[in-house]
Amino acid sequence: MNPAFTLLPLLVRNHFGKGALELGWLESAFGIGMILGGLILSAWGGFRRRIFTSLTGISGMGIGMLAMGFLPPSGLLLALGAIFLVGVMNPIANGPLMALFQSVVAPEMQGRVFSLISSLAGAMMPLGLAVAGPVADLVGIRFWYVVGGATMIALGAAGFFVPKVVHLEDDRNRVAAPQPGDPAGPAHG
Repeated sequence: MNPAFTLLPLLVRNHFGKGALELGWLESAFGIGMILGGLILSAWGGFRRRIFTSLTGISGMGIGMLAMGFLPPSGLLLALGAIFLVGVMNPIANGPLMALFQSVVAPEMQGRVFSLISSLAGAMMPLGLAVAGPVADLVGIRFWYVVGGATMIALGAAGFFVPKVVHLEDDRNRVAAPQPGDPAGPAHG
């Protein structure tokens, strides 16, 4: 998704034929969506299984991104709605995911695991951007929205059918807390 958001100013100028004001509207719609999504998640709490909430959020973000990729040049108002949806779904995808990681990763490993996740995500951003520019020059900017959105929808939907993903939370107490009678913690093996 990062290449698509980085290319948003070019999408606004080259595809929609608009300028800085319209880019500001899109950025604001995303930000307002994120605030609303956070409030929705706070009030609702998500599905009983946190992973279902995250997978739904990932799929919802994908729908918004995919819609952005298919909009015609006259579709700026629809783009506002699509990017607002991405913003709403962002905290719904990420909030429960981080809480889930905290519940399934042993406390003494959390620093290492979260550092690794952050490092890998940070390392992918420049790589994604290095690829995004030349590919966007060849096939167009909207390509990233279509591919990014379709990938997110596919990953979000596929997660519901992967037993290891669906049942990730089932073992959280066994992994995160020592078992009774085992002062060293859960057995690994």
